[in-house]
Amino acid sequence: MALQTITLSVLIASPSDTASERNTVEDVIRSWNSDHTLRRKIHLLPLRWELGAVPMVGSKDAQQEINEQFADAADIVIALFNSRLGKATKRAASGTAEEILRARDRGAAVHVFFSEAPVPRDHDQEQLAALKEFRSEMQENGLTGSYVSHDDLVSKVRRCLERDAYELGDVSNGNADAPTSVSGVILRSTYIHDREPQTDNKGRVKMKSVNQRLRVENLGDVAADNVEVELRSNGEGKAPLAFGEMTVARLLPRAHVDFPVGMHMGVDLQGTVIHRWTEAGEPRSEEQTISWT
Repeated sequence: MALQTITLSVLIASPSDTASERNTVEDVIRSWNSDHTLRRKIHLLPLRWELGAVPMVGSKDAQQEINEQFADAADIVIALFNSRLGKATKRAASGTAEEILRARDRGAAVHVFFSEAPVPRDHDQEQLAALKEFRSEMQENGLTGSYVSHDDLVSKVRRCLERDAYELGDVSNGNADAPTSVSGVILRSTYIHDREPQTDNKGRVKMKSVNQRLRVENLGDVAADNVEVELRSNGEGKAPLAFGEMTVARLLPRAHVDFPVGMHMGVDLQGTVIHRWTEAGEPRSEEQTISWT
């Protein structure tokens, strides 16, 4: 039997110095689809100009072709910056900036992330200065986020996709030809941790994960009662250590709760979170694959 889904396109927008970050975002999208598409009937389609744009020669410049071929139709935009803003177009400070501004103006879900990692020694100073100016402009519109590492980016992009997919999926269901929306309780967990510099006994500064926690969010429109969370390993390793009972009497719609967890030697990079709750007097449960990195 064919599976009818809502497809939401996700544009990965960035200059040329973010190749690894672009791959990371696409991996996050694939992981999200693996966890959600079959059950929630929502599929995320990654869009990348280097993979999706069709070469055309005519009166339009390259960025106009990219915009018209797929960028202007994206439901979600994940924009990434490292130390470059990119080449200016006739209409904006760079091609990536143009995609962001056009998406914002047409009401798409736009998420802009700037790297906080050390700047490469061979960086272009003019590009870095232009990027800082653009970042200041974006911050005036409340559009910016940051990331300090691959793991940090994974966690933050995943949280954006969780919210966007269900909010935009509900809107799409206004179309009579779209699948029926999923209402009720929707519990989703995300591993979150902060990073802070620490100096070892040799004077070397390293980033260490602190304040590690499992955030459980109710993305649905109904309160979840008697919520219980269980962590399991997906391999031969162990699950993270939970500090105390992972329970909450009631989790309201669009609310979340954080449970402290600890990583230790032997923890699998990927595991399973089991959510159990009561909904309208009926016991429910659901499993979710999660990354502990």
